[in-house]
Amino acid sequence: MKILKWAAIVIGILLVVILALLAFHGFFGKLNVSTQKMGPFTFVYERFTGPYMQTGKVFYRVHKSLEADGITATRGLGIYYDDPKKTSSDKLRSDCGSLIEPKDQAKIYRLKKYKIKHIISQHFAVAEFPIKSHLSYMIAPMKGYSALLKYVKETGLKISKGAVPMELYDVPAKKIYFLLGIVK
Repeated sequence: MKILKWAAIVIGILLVVILALLAFHGFFGKLNVSTQKMGPFTFVYERFTGPYMQTGKVFYRVHKSLEADGITATRGLGIYYDDPKKTSSDKLRSDCGSLIEPKDQAKIYRLKKYKIKHIISQHFAVAEFPIKSHLSYMIAPMKGYSALLKYVKETGLKISKGAVPMELYDVPAKKIYFLLGIVK
């Protein structure tokens, strides 16, 4: 009987720690969702096909390559083309990389070694999620996309033709922004 009592106490403590960790990372909080005009962005990226959970290594590779070329990038961007509920994980397509600041754009073009995409200034439905640690990057999609889609539905916003979800990782602001282009 004593063993069961101690096991229950240990399990209870673990449960409290896990719930506290999730709460700290924003899992139970309400996200700030709004409509914002954002951009334009210059995006240096690599194309990736495979599970979205494996994109971290692509972001890291692009970031390190930019760093080696003397370019400081503090904001990452992921463009996710496929719905993981409808597409097998080995066929999920994404573009992963960094946003380039205006001061470094001429240098990027001179290097001629990066894939570059321009994203025009436009209106987005935007959900914000706080970055507290690396765990935030795993928890955020569970909360961000559902909040974003709920907001679009409740406000009657129209999604732009061809719009795909994007995640902007703003390290200095300590936020992940979930973006979906809308017609304004």
